[in-house]
Amino acid sequence: MMIGKGSPDVMDVDNQLASLYGSLIHILDEELQSHTLLLKIILEETKVLRKSRLPEILDVGARKSDAFRQSEASAYRRVEAVGRIIARLGLEDPVSFVQLAAHADAATRQILTGYRDKFAGIVRQIEKSNEANRRIIALTLAHINKNINFINNISSSISNYDHHGQMKAGNLQGRLISRAG
Repeated sequence: MMIGKGSPDVMDVDNQLASLYGSLIHILDEELQSHTLLLKIILEETKVLRKSRLPEILDVGARKSDAFRQSEASAYRRVEAVGRIIARLGLEDPVSFVQLAAHADAATRQILTGYRDKFAGIVRQIEKSNEANRRIIALTLAHINKNINFINNISSSISNYDHHGQMKAGNLQGRLISRAG
């Protein structure tokens, strides 16, 4: 039996492929929403880190963790959807975006390209915001370390007073004591 363009078998394969690409587009939309939420939380994190309020930092950290897990789950569903398309097309994994889009119709290819560009923009913004947050955290840690060092320098590790409240002569290194401590 010869299968030609327009035959029921070819149309069935085309419909299945269109359905798989439609599913991929739906999953890409969910993943884009997850990434957008993650970016929003990361931008909020920048503001919270500047305030240095622990409860707010913990809250935004928990929300960021949840958004990250949601993005990971969306990415996993995307990988599965791409895998189904690759299997349907009989291609060998890994497949580039160009190869995947080449087998889609023109409208689907344009939608996929739009998602690729949107993801690239969001990823750039996330990287930029994460770098800013990393710098804020590094500066905060440096400030905390300076404070700890200052406190350690002004407080003696060896007490100048004994348990009776009297000044210890050993810490004075040969200086005269004019009156009792």
